[in-house]
Formats: sequence, C-alpha cells, structure tokens
Amino acid sequence: MDKILDVREMAPKERHPMIFNTFKGLDPGESFVLVNDHEPKPLLYQFQNEHAGEYEWWPLEQGPEKWRVEIARRKEAAPERSVTDYFQTDHRRLDAIYERFEDAAAGGQWDQALSDFREFRLGLTRHIKAEEEILFPLFEEKTGMIDAGPTFVMKMEHKEIKELLERIESNTASRNATEVTEARTLLMNILADHNMKEEHILYPESDSFISDDERAEVLKKTQLL
Repeated sequence: MDKILDVREMAPKERHPMIFNTFKGLDPGESFVLVNDHEPKPLLYQFQNEHAGEYEWWPLEQGPEKWRVEIARRKEAAPERSVTDYFQTDHRRLDAIYERFEDAAAGGQWDQALSDFREFRLGLTRHIKAEEEILFPLFEEKTGMIDAGPTFVMKMEHKEIKELLERIESNTASRNATEVTEARTLLMNILADHNMKEEHILYPESDSFISDDERAEVLKKTQLL
C-alpha cells in the first residue's frame, strides 16, 4: 500500500516543503500518493528542475475536485533517460493496475473494480495521448514515415483500444460481468501485441535517432499532460 499524503487542509506555503521532505524520505523504489485540491503543475516543474531522473510522476486522478499523483523515487537515478525506459515502465505500471481491476471484478467487488479501471483508463489514455501528440510526430518528422509506417498502425490500434476502454468502464459501472469479460479479453489481446511492437520497434528506433535534448523534451512534455 502506497503512503498517502493529503495536503488539502495544509496552508499553501507548507505544502511543497512537506511534499519534498516526504519524497526525500523514500527509499529507492518506494512511492507515495499525493492528494491535492488543484492540478499540481508548479510542483511538477520543481521536480523536473531539481530532481531530474530521480522520480516518477504518474497522475491517478485529475479533478475536478481532487487530484491524485503517485510520486516514486526511482531505484536508480538516470537524468538522461531513454524513451524506451520511460514508456516501458508505464506499460508495466498500467499492467499492475489492470491486474487489480481484474481481481476486483472477478471477486464481484464492483465499486473497487470501477475505481481501479478508471485509474487504468486515465493512465492509458494519457500514455496514448503522449505517443500521438509528442512522440509520434517526432518519429514521423525524423523518418518521413507517416501514412505507411509503424505510427500509422499504432494510431489505428489506439482507436480500437479507446473504444474498448469506454465499453469496459460502462459495463463495469452497470456490473455486467459477461460484457466486461468479453471486452477485457479483446483489450488484452490487442494490448499484448501492441505493446510488444512499441517496445521492440518504435521506442528503440526513436531512441536511436533523436538527440538527448529531444528525448528529454519528450519526457517532460509527457509528464505535463
């Protein structure tokens, strides 16, 4: 269970010192969940400037009344982080959230299943947005492959994935176990092949031809989505 740091009742001037003290107290690989009453972008800018390569920043809930972010201390600091490492790490994180959803749904814990799935959907939707708006355009610019390259295929699959996310969430909310089972089987089949192609082709190729500055900019922009 992650530590929870709810700063909503704290004075604004006390929040950032408390958050950074909590981060500094983490052992490598540990994390905490920040709960806030507004989008914590100024905090993220501070992490980017002062702790590059030392942390993970994963939004779990984005308003309108509550924002939750998982902040982790990386096991090994890596200021010059690769695209492959970042996006692959997010794949593994999302896999773990999805497993929680499946366990809750299988056990008939529908409220928990819905909460877990919404967390998964937010994470995967942000992941897709980062690829389509930040990484893919850079890949296409560098390679000239637009209408027949790997990003074209990825975007087609993204459309299927987003349709299935909507289907699973609506049926989880209505507790329709049969529909949830059918849709999640389709989703996992698509994601297994999709993620493999990204991790073995798209991400490594991107790392091979973009500069260190471009790579750092991709990761910064992705965190800000």
